[in-house]
Amino acid sequence: DPLADMYARGKGDDALPLHALESTHGCTKLIDVTLDVGDVLFVPAGFPHTTDTAEEGSDTTSIHLTFNLDTHVWDLDYLSARRLALARAGVVDTALEQTKDSDNRYVGKANLLPADVRADLFEALPLGLLEDDDNGAAMVDEVTTKLERISQTIDEETASGVPESVWKDTAIRLRQQGMELFDIHRDMYLAAIEEGRIRKTELEMTAHLSGEALARARALTPEKMQRLSLFRVRDYYDRINESKAGLVNWSKSGTQASAADGAGAGGGSGGLPANWEFTLPLKVGDKVEADLGGAFFAATITKVSGDKYDVEFFDGDKDFGMERQWIKLLAPPAVSPASDEDDFDTTGLTKKEIKKLRKKAEKKRNKARK
Repeated sequence: DPLADMYARGKGDDALPLHALESTHGCTKLIDVTLDVGDVLFVPAGFPHTTDTAEEGSDTTSIHLTFNLDTHVWDLDYLSARRLALARAGVVDTALEQTKDSDNRYVGKANLLPADVRADLFEALPLGLLEDDDNGAAMVDEVTTKLERISQTIDEETASGVPESVWKDTAIRLRQQGMELFDIHRDMYLAAIEEGRIRKTELEMTAHLSGEALARARALTPEKMQRLSLFRVRDYYDRINESKAGLVNWSKSGTQASAADGAGAGGGSGGLPANWEFTLPLKVGDKVEADLGGAFFAATITKVSGDKYDVEFFDGDKDFGMERQWIKLLAPPAVSPASDEDDFDTTGLTKKEIKKLRKKAEKKRNKARK
């Protein structure tokens, strides 16, 4: 299915049970294994799989941890590299038709490419690229060569519009991006380790207390509350979002931003406020990025209740009653070309409704001048 995101299959409303894999999609089961304590099973990204808990007895509890290497989330694959290089060179992606920041690059024509080309395109950049040494720097040329080769295979016309230097600049910029993200995650986990040590020390220092004295010493104070992971990680994810935004801005700085995405890159253009992404009204169906545990991920608005919003994330997960400040609108609302002087969205309004809103806006402006 070209409209299916391979990294989000089987999540949310996208049911993908074992019998469907075998009967509908023609998959053959390769392995059926029960994991015991200490076992590790590696499943490649996008590889169809199902899991369940074996019934060992009523007194048995089963817990497992899943670790993801989300290179596609952090733009560290050749698909993202190609997209950034085209944007940097000002070349419209007529081959895969991925032209907007809000486009999900893992659906559409990219899924219709020959299997070997698609596999190369979706492949993660080599892990050694992020090493802060001569070996990592040397891998830039390897990535550059492969990126240009893949892009030429997909479509020679679009690839030929990219100057030779841009391919290498893109590889260098993605290496910098990956190293930034690596450092941010390292700092975040080191802070978590330090917090664990602090809590252990606090417990030891209050171990001799009892009763009300113990309760007061271990009470959740405002200072301790700010140390909870829910609040502690936000600063780090703000850094991640700034890093990701910097990458997008870099891709557009080599050419003038397009009319479709330019407002989103710089903010404040076309009469929009500088922080329009976090202040403009939202409606059902809007494509956004929403906060999920401190990081912003692609999502869609599913319900609006006053100033609260329900969202569905790209992988099917849902959140309810989110505040506007935790949701980033990816594209400004369309404005009718016939009403350039209007500072409100006129899409779908009748001439009578537009006239009424103009009068109301004029009254507000006149009142503000007094």
